[in-house]
Amino acid sequence: MTTKQFWSPFRKTLRMRVIGLFAFPLFVFFFLFTAIGVFLRGSIFPGISIAGIPVGNLSRSEASLLLEQRTQSFLTASVSLFSDRTFLLLPSDIKLRYGIPETVASAFWFGRRNTLLTIPEFLRASLRGVDLPLSYAFDDQALEASLSAVASALDVPVIPPSIIVLDRADPTTGSRIVVEPGEAGQSVDVSSFRREILERFSSLSQSPITIPILPEPASLGFDINLTMARAEKLLGKRAVLSFAEAGEAPVKTWELSDLDLVHFLSFDGGFNREKIASYSASLASSINRPPTNATFRFDGGRVVEFSPEKPGFSLPVGETTEQLQNAFLSLDSSEEKEISVVLPVTVSKPAITTADVNSLGIREKLGEGLSTFNGSIANRKYNISLAASRINGILIPPSETFSFNRWVGDVSSATGFRQAYIIKDGQTILDDGGGVCQVSTTLFRAVLDAGLPVVARRAHSYRVGYYEQNSKAGFDATVFSPTTDFTFLNDTPGHLLIQTSVNTASNLLVIEIYGSSDARTATISNYRMWDVTPPPPDLYQDDPTLPLGTLKQVDWKAWGAKVKFDYRVERDGTLLFEKTFYSVYRPWQSVFLRGTGV
Repeated sequence: MTTKQFWSPFRKTLRMRVIGLFAFPLFVFFFLFTAIGVFLRGSIFPGISIAGIPVGNLSRSEASLLLEQRTQSFLTASVSLFSDRTFLLLPSDIKLRYGIPETVASAFWFGRRNTLLTIPEFLRASLRGVDLPLSYAFDDQALEASLSAVASALDVPVIPPSIIVLDRADPTTGSRIVVEPGEAGQSVDVSSFRREILERFSSLSQSPITIPILPEPASLGFDINLTMARAEKLLGKRAVLSFAEAGEAPVKTWELSDLDLVHFLSFDGGFNREKIASYSASLASSINRPPTNATFRFDGGRVVEFSPEKPGFSLPVGETTEQLQNAFLSLDSSEEKEISVVLPVTVSKPAITTADVNSLGIREKLGEGLSTFNGSIANRKYNISLAASRINGILIPPSETFSFNRWVGDVSSATGFRQAYIIKDGQTILDDGGGVCQVSTTLFRAVLDAGLPVVARRAHSYRVGYYEQNSKAGFDATVFSPTTDFTFLNDTPGHLLIQTSVNTASNLLVIEIYGSSDARTATISNYRMWDVTPPPPDLYQDDPTLPLGTLKQVDWKAWGAKVKFDYRVERDGTLLFEKTFYSVYRPWQSVFLRGTGV
């Protein structure tokens, strides 16, 4: 080997190192020169794109114009959604809009921090490229509604397997049992569907979307012959359910026939827990009831008639489901024809029993309230009687606050109330429970007469004619559950008893409060009415339920006014409490219903 040949590889290596030594600074200088040029020119750095749209080297206004063109094209088109059917989703339907200014701003400031060049981010964009997201917003509820509409059109519910018991044996199979295998269904994968749509929004892609469908099998597979054999074995068997109070005879019983038992079978060798739980819940709804206190009626200062207390019952659904499932499995695996199940009912005693009659401290009448309701329609009279019956015989323990809404309960057609005319939203209309305020108003007067503390009371917005037939304005109390209630406190040493009496012939409502007197006296003084304003002109409203030409007055004009009076309760000259009641009434017009019916 010659000397030249020996040194040749070393010369090449040295040459490459020298070239690299000079090339790297030139490379860095080139990028710095380019970066500084772009930075000073106020353009977006090279290599940056938004939703796949190149915006590098563009000014902010140029990038904004480009994005405006692309997004406008997307917003005026529609997104095709298809499976075996085709649907269209219009961006305008969901109020889709793009935030171009903030998107362009984020692209412009990429690589810039506080007006200084950030070399790593510039190199990243230049060498590898950076794709930034496109900012957008939409009406999420509108999108959910669109997805739900598509899903409801494509979803096919699963028809589960079922067992049918025939009246007599099939001549072909010799069995009374037929097992239907059920039918598979399908449902839209809404989460994936939504992600696909959002991806189109961010990428501005108008390619169609295949709606993701999830198959839903009718069952995971079961042995039809085994199921039929289990059903056959249950024929002729039954389960008897009951519950008793303190070991006494059953209060009530239910019988599940063989057809019922077959209905509860599952196809995995057991019983369908969901069906059993549903049945347990229906049992609970028929059994559950709160305890009812004993009630008393006074006549001549003593109890002459009473209703005994009633215990309360509560059936726990979870425990009942477990108990029934075990009972059915036991019946299924044995040769017994019947099984008895004592339901795990919890019995709760009422707070006041009949035996407490002599220890309640109810000895005399403490107060009385009266009101008349002349001119009321039949349904209003009915509602007055029903609401009054709800508080009749109620016992209020010492230190307890009585709530009118709590005891009357829900006022609706579902609880027995009928439609009568009420004032609502400035109109006289038919609605459930018209007349209930007649009862709360009369109770308010009884409470004042008895000298009891009023906790919550609100006057009506208008002076109602019924409440001034035998009283001055200002002695009324409106109720509207759950926002407006009438409540008062029993601060006497004994229980209080509310007794109601309704005479629909004479249109008179009487509410009495009985208890034990502590020698208190109640006085009402300083009654005053001011700012009396005249009513508006008469109002005529068309009513298609009345014959044509009929004119019926349902409300009477009332002057607006402000009313106050002082309520003072004393015992042996010592003030127990005092309160000033204020009422503000708007002027109200006469209302006539004008028949437009046939």
